[in-house]
Amino acid sequence: MNPQQARELVRTVFGDRVHAEVTGFPGGNLSLTVTGSRHSATVDGHPDTGWAYTIDPAEDDGFTGHDQAADTLEDALRDIHARLAG
Repeated sequence: MNPQQARELVRTVFGDRVHAEVTGFPGGNLSLTVTGSRHSATVDGHPDTGWAYTIDPAEDDGFTGHDQAADTLEDALRDIHARLAG
């Protein structure tokens, strides 16, 4: 998965309701920040090893790790969407 594919997946899950910043790294890892009008989420991972994510991370969290995990980026994004909609 490349950054453009990740952006398209965000658009598929969220429509035009969020803005996604996607950074790709040489090893294939991706880092995403998904920002809506009231919430945000960060997602980091690789298609081969899974995805970790945090919804509404606190400013002082820094790099303390994520509190959720998913096998696929789509699973992570769908869970984020469901939690923000609920």
